[in-house]
Amino acid sequence: MSKFIREKLLFYPAKFNLYEAIFEHLDLSYLKEQLPKTGRRPFPRHGILRALIYKNLKAIKTLSELSFELSTNLGIAYVLGFDKKAPSRHRFEEFLHGVPNQLLQQIRMQQVKTLIKLSVISGKYLSIDSTAVVAWVKQNNPKIFIEGKFNKAKFPKGDPDARLGFMALKKLVKHSKEQQLELFNNKNKYDKQIIWFWGYRNHVIFDSLTELPVFEITKPANIPDCKVTVPAFRELNRNFKFKPKGVLGDAAHDSSYIRKYIRHSLKAKDFIPINPRSTKQDIKFTKHNTRACIAGFEMYPWGKFKDRGRIRQKFVCPITHSKTFAAKYNYQCPMNHPKFSKGGCYAYTRVDKSYRSDCIDPKSKYFKRIYNLQSGSERGFSRLLTFYMQRPMLAGLKAISNQCTLAHIAILAVAIAAAKSKQKEKIRFIRGLLRDLLQK
Repeated sequence: MSKFIREKLLFYPAKFNLYEAIFEHLDLSYLKEQLPKTGRRPFPRHGILRALIYKNLKAIKTLSELSFELSTNLGIAYVLGFDKKAPSRHRFEEFLHGVPNQLLQQIRMQQVKTLIKLSVISGKYLSIDSTAVVAWVKQNNPKIFIEGKFNKAKFPKGDPDARLGFMALKKLVKHSKEQQLELFNNKNKYDKQIIWFWGYRNHVIFDSLTELPVFEITKPANIPDCKVTVPAFRELNRNFKFKPKGVLGDAAHDSSYIRKYIRHSLKAKDFIPINPRSTKQDIKFTKHNTRACIAGFEMYPWGKFKDRGRIRQKFVCPITHSKTFAAKYNYQCPMNHPKFSKGGCYAYTRVDKSYRSDCIDPKSKYFKRIYNLQSGSERGFSRLLTFYMQRPMLAGLKAISNQCTLAHIAILAVAIAAAKSKQKEKIRFIRGLLRDLLQK
């Protein structure tokens, strides 16, 4: 922050104290100033970064509005580090497109370390979740008709880095007045609606007890959550030596690979609900724990094999693979199975250890009590989305990543200011903390 005299500011000193408390604990040593040998002196990068954080704190929607705010309020611009005039929208866009995201990540990680030293973040329980970041392209406008606008092989020209993803939303179904009384107590009155979009996803690991983010990364929307979980926790474990007791996640993270990593590498319990994907309810077993065909016959085991890291046992039809058994039924399938003429039916069963089946019962009270902390991720995203993180008017993965990282830096800056001012109960109260600091 530039040196200035309080008496020369164009606003009352209380507002100075407000932003001084926010920015004085912000370590910007990782962001070096670039001073060219010739040409006009550029705007300070520290001032531009503080201005972007100020944009988040004031919930300013666009960069043009931020430039107008600073040009009409020279006192605030002076506090942020601009001595003569405020930068234009193009300078902010140049900063977001040009600064490597790793530099902003270093600032964010330093904030997390500060909160750990202040005993705010403990990492006892960690939860992972993601939110959609919709790209600013015409393909996402529902009022515009474009042929093949959701063709995943046809990238939008407005943002070539954006990829096709989807959001699952719950939509209230409209019913007639006669049906409303019948559906008043019905829990299934919400239907799931799938919305396709071009954009990105911001994957975040939260400290479940404080609902503060400790890790974040932005990926294209076509990368599923389960592909990001293990690399995210490895990066988190490399920077912070957390020893969590439990890791929480939604059903999108239900995989044996993730559960195995949580139990063996993190030495924690996995509180992840079971995803009933491709679940077959009509599988029959005999008393010898072997597969039974639709006719009720005990199928013959026919060797084991490896399939994508899993060991499976193959079972075959007893009529086509045993002459003695086939003679009892006149060499015919009593169910007239269509595969009988092609060698008979067959089935596969996984025989190695499955981390998905050997997990905490999602219906138990213990699981429900701990999994209630997962709702903190939704509240954490609701605070981040107040910074217009979900609909940024930018293009490109680098700029979007920097925009999301700055939103996390703003959240952590408020938490540090609350902890330093001995108001730990307001580490998540963005508007409330600013109001209290303004009254001092």
